[in-house]
Amino acid sequence: MTVNEGESLRLYKKALRYAESDPEVFLSTARRAAESILLDLAVREAIGSKPTLESLLTVLTARGVVPPKMVLAVRTIQNYGNFGSHALDGSGEEISTEDVQPCLNALTQLAAWYGRTSSSFAEHEGHEALAAVPHTVGTTRLADSTLIVVKALLLGCGFDEVLARRNHRVVCVQLPWSDQLIGEVAEGRLDLAIYNEQRLLRMAEEDGELESRVVSVGRLGHSMGGRNFYLLAARGGRWGGATAGEFLADPAGAEIAVPRYSDMFANVLTAFGTDEAGLRDRGVRILDVPHHLGLELFHLNRDVLAVGGQNLRMHARDEDDYFELLNSDMLPAPTQARLRSAAANVLVANRVWLSSIGVRPNDLFRELMRQFHDMGTDTDRFEATVDDLIAHASFPLQSTRSSRERLVRHVLFESYRLGDP
Repeated sequence: MTVNEGESLRLYKKALRYAESDPEVFLSTARRAAESILLDLAVREAIGSKPTLESLLTVLTARGVVPPKMVLAVRTIQNYGNFGSHALDGSGEEISTEDVQPCLNALTQLAAWYGRTSSSFAEHEGHEALAAVPHTVGTTRLADSTLIVVKALLLGCGFDEVLARRNHRVVCVQLPWSDQLIGEVAEGRLDLAIYNEQRLLRMAEEDGELESRVVSVGRLGHSMGGRNFYLLAARGGRWGGATAGEFLADPAGAEIAVPRYSDMFANVLTAFGTDEAGLRDRGVRILDVPHHLGLELFHLNRDVLAVGGQNLRMHARDEDDYFELLNSDMLPAPTQARLRSAAANVLVANRVWLSSIGVRPNDLFRELMRQFHDMGTDTDRFEATVDDLIAHASFPLQSTRSSRERLVRHVLFESYRLGDP
């Protein structure tokens, strides 16, 4: 994440907080958020421009960085921002929440697109970082991560120690959690990575040659023990008085906010036992939102239902205004089993690399798992791992150390039964 990307997210979330309470402030903040997003895109693309919304939009549009639909969204935000500035000057009439709805929609559309664009930038930067790592004998290139579930494995399995016994030095490369990981391993630019098992199997079905280049060393557990699915609702919203059974029997009119290009969206389809067309037939609408959006999304619509990561889940549990309308434990046993299977992660290795170090997959897997088990039973090592995760895993921008520690310990226990519940 770049410095300016963090500022863009902060302004976006701040704007949402004011959408109902102070629409005039919302409009000015929305314009600043849009300007910050454009500035970050210009910085990433190394495009020079004056740091104003108009100049940035003109240059980025000319270079083809911002597509026409997003230009329209930015123009909507710009026009509403201009209108809001006149109101703040005392020269305009009072602005209501309903008045700013088009601007709110445009800002959310821009933020969702920006989230996907940022992921593409991250993948490109990861590829560049890999290219900069010399492919030399005795060097193992391991995919690093800021996800708590994955980072805990990278820390606890002792890759450095295990591979040092084979005269290999580990070089960690920060890469996004995406199919790119498998592609890099298959092409030999990466030697080891942790990734979702179901996605690996699906990719192998689509590419008949993948299994000849990539091998699954072994399963490394299930994210949140396979109970990582939930639908979050606001008590004061439309679904505040509904039970899980009532909702599943008649979900018509539901709007589910979830990053569309994610395993979280796949879990939604599994929970309903259908595909996206089936959701539409049942009257369920999917709202594609940035993966990093928190409880602020309920400022968009109190009736919305949210699916997110464990950061959002833990944040909601600290607030009485929200509850889990639906989660893994409320679903039929066969569906729970499918969700659990979808939460499994595996260690993936390049076959040529594995052959070069002269170790069988099962033997490597046992060594790594022994290290991980030893970490969990050694109080000092376990606490050091917790501290490392608090310092280096990904969290909401303004989270406190205590909330980070609570989340880390929760994820470690639910995923690996390490520490206390």
